[in-house]
Amino acid sequence: MKFKSIFFLFNIVVILSFALIFLLPLILLSGSYSTVFWKDNWYLALIFLILIAGLDGYFIINWNLFIYLEKEDWPNLTKYLEEKIYERGRFRRQYIRLMINTALAVSNLDKIERLSREISERKPSLLPKYALLLGIPPFLRDDSAASLMHYGEYKDIKNTADRDWVKWAYAFSLIRDNNREMAEAVLLEILESKNDFVLRLLTLFSLNSIGHKSETADEELSKYQDKFSDDRKWASYCDSLRGKNIFILLLTGLLDEARSWAKTPTAA
Repeated sequence: MKFKSIFFLFNIVVILSFALIFLLPLILLSGSYSTVFWKDNWYLALIFLILIAGLDGYFIINWNLFIYLEKEDWPNLTKYLEEKIYERGRFRRQYIRLMINTALAVSNLDKIERLSREISERKPSLLPKYALLLGIPPFLRDDSAASLMHYGEYKDIKNTADRDWVKWAYAFSLIRDNNREMAEAVLLEILESKNDFVLRLLTLFSLNSIGHKSETADEELSKYQDKFSDDRKWASYCDSLRGKNIFILLLTGLLDEARSWAKTPTAA
């Protein structure tokens, strides 16, 4: 359904609902009692009007944003976001994540690199919050040195968002850089933490790729092997995570390899 249709349908439903609520005292009570009711509860109508005005205001303010998203108009969406972020200085979570998503949709990693520079210069306090996503360009380009420098800077900061994922990206970059001993230590550290099944699978698969064998790893694999093997459960679980962590979308091929490995009888 088109965004405009949804907007107008929403307003029609809300207005009709309010009209019904407004007329309900008149239907259930006499006219005089309904007047008394609304004199005592007039603030309910005011609250409703404020809420509908707030919701409509939000949609109207972000009208162009929703239209560009609906049409998948990435060039205009990029210009819109650049104006909001760089010209107006609105480093909001919604705009930052959309900029990264849009850059990935058109395979323009330069846009993410510019975003990283702008945040570093103007809002450095936000860097730990977006450390995982801002490191995507060197990670995808297989630039181990840059990737290690980026993720290494944030992996030990307590307020880093998706910290275990940042550690895994760092460990994977170490493997690419042939530093297996250090990668093993980081991966085992991840395994000791509580995190999602996708990350646990990648961690176990990464440990196996560098020849690590231990009872702990075998127990972890056996513990979650059913979840890794069930296609329906796995797809449902991954779908629920992708909305929170778009980094998972970049690892589809690696995850397929990891699941194939986990399903083999000799994996455990």
